[in-house]
Amino acid sequence: MATIHPLTAAKRESSGSAAAKKLRRTGRVPAVVYGGKQDNYGVDLDAVSIRDLLASSASENVLVRLDIDGAREQGKLALIQDVQHHPLTSAVTHVDFRVVNDDDLITASVPLELIGDSVGVKAGGLLDQQLLSLEVRCKPGDLPDKVQGDISNLGVGGAFHVGEVTWPEGVGPVLGEDVVVAIVAEVRALKAAAAAGGGDDSADASEE
Repeated sequence: MATIHPLTAAKRESSGSAAAKKLRRTGRVPAVVYGGKQDNYGVDLDAVSIRDLLASSASENVLVRLDIDGAREQGKLALIQDVQHHPLTSAVTHVDFRVVNDDDLITASVPLELIGDSVGVKAGGLLDQQLLSLEVRCKPGDLPDKVQGDISNLGVGGAFHVGEVTWPEGVGPVLGEDVVVAIVAEVRALKAAAAAGGGDDSADASEE
């Protein structure tokens, strides 16, 4: 079951970079709401509220119940589709909200957590997780906070794929099932084998 966070915004009439800068100086963040049956329109949010919401969430693609001062309809279900940050301070500078319905199929990025102790790592390999998050497709109510993959049986030189991730009911990957998520590199295992092999060759050469 997806977590839906309450969030309050206010409709804004002004637009443009100068108006956006003025808003930010007052502790507000400009945003846009689109999707559904209404026209796109601008809103602004409390900077601390949106910062704290994103900081407490595993992904920036968060579902919210959006109450908008000045809008006829309240409690809009919306997905935070995109967040822009200041390049130096990482402060939130703009947010895009996409209004969704319960039956809509949405695409969102969720964290990928690898669980279990890989047999390959135990043997001396090095785990390289190449994808830390995955794009998923599901209905809003099925959006998970994260997805998991059990790598217990992943051996040295082996690869773990999207298709091996544990997918919750109603949730599927955007990427193909054969896309590699993680590998166990043969770093220490290869060095040990090479050293042992070199020693055997030397012994054989001396016997000849």
